[in-house]
Amino acid sequence: MNPKERAVCVCFDGSRVLLMRRLHGGRQYTVLPGGGIEPGEIPDQAAVRELAEETGLVATVTGNLATVDHDDRRAHYLLMAAVPGEPVLGGPEALAESEDNRYRPGWVPVAELADEPLVPEEAREIVRRAFAECLADGR
Repeated sequence: MNPKERAVCVCFDGSRVLLMRRLHGGRQYTVLPGGGIEPGEIPDQAAVRELAEETGLVATVTGNLATVDHDDRRAHYLLMAAVPGEPVLGGPEALAESEDNRYRPGWVPVAELADEPLVPEEAREIVRRAFAECLADGR
């Protein structure tokens, strides 16, 4: 794996999606949970590890949604089935918290996704498409 590759977690709880609200450098934005793929890991393993580190939620990968190059970084978007619960910030993100660097994981209604400053922008359509497929499959 290229060290710049990352695994991105797309988790639904009913009609809600798991997002990470961020404040960094005075900028507020939202991302999907996830992070860098470590040497020897495959994207699925990295997604499960990153989700547990960042939110305390345990999940399994149920599908590969997309692989997208964002500038110089490849992102693997993976559909995850997470054990229900409220996310609690942990791992390196919790250690890096400061007044100007905050992480707030939480469930957000998919219907309100348009109101979120989600980055990268391509992630919005990946989430919408995955949610529509889950509804169509009865998941």
